Amino acid sequence: MSNRTTLYLLMALAAAAIGLRMWSVSSLATWDDNVAVHVSKYKAIVETCNDLELRREDAPKGSDETSFRKHFQRQAHKALMGDVNVSVNPLAAKRTYADKRFEIEFLKAADGFSRPSLRMFLFSAEQKYPRIRTTALNLRPIGGSGRSRGIEAGVDREDIWEITKLEFRQRTPVGKKD
Repeated sequence: MSNRTTLYLLMALAAAAIGLRMWSVSSLATWDDNVAVHVSKYKAIVETCNDLELRREDAPKGSDETSFRKHFQRQAHKALMGDVNVSVNPLAAKRTYADKRFEIEFLKAADGFSRPSLRMFLFSAEQKYPRIRTTALNLRPIGGSGRSRGIEAGVDREDIWEITKLEFRQRTPVGKKD
């Protein structure tokens, strides 16, 4: 082989090596990006599975009146709100769904409740049972007449509230009747 063909052969090999290196670096960067994306998605999936497992453990197991009463009672105790009376009223079924209305009455209502405990009760009551939503919530500040005119402007007062009406509704889809 002559020096010239050897030079051309080495230049072709060098060009091929440079091209392969550029391709491998770009492929490695793409690979690393994909691995990072999959790791983050995997972490999100694991967190979702763990959350669902916790929610499933805490979820009520029945759909009868006692199950609903136990559920609301448990959420009230967790929020430090005392005992509750729950009246379950099934409403007339429509063609595609059936509703149940739950009227909640707190037995410790004279003392009132703070906003964080109200928030905790409402969030937990809706989150842990499927298709339950708050449909009526009437609050009144403790120590006033229920209207803001009775309180002087600029006067500090406690953030304690009385629940005058609390109602939840569960809407369940009904299968088609043939």
